[in-house]
Amino acid sequence: MVALAVATFIGWGCLMGASEVVESLRTGVLNNRKGPDILAAEQPVIYWALISFYTAATLTAAGLGLVVLAIAVRDLIGARGSDR
Repeated sequence: MVALAVATFIGWGCLMGASEVVESLRTGVLNNRKGPDILAAEQPVIYWALISFYTAATLTAAGLGLVVLAIAVRDLIGARGSDR
């Protein structure tokens, strides 16, 4: 059950990250919460480098979430199957 909760938390984080990436691609502005925003028109190299990094990080976290979810489901099915 803990693995299922962890997978849910990772999935929620991936949805939030993916929505930020999509919003940044739609507007052309990467919101920087600790400094000035990064505009695609003014700093394209930095913008695309950070968008690529955020996308890769979100996809990696989604993969980790799927692995944890698979482990949780396998353990739940295995626990139910051993009682039979």
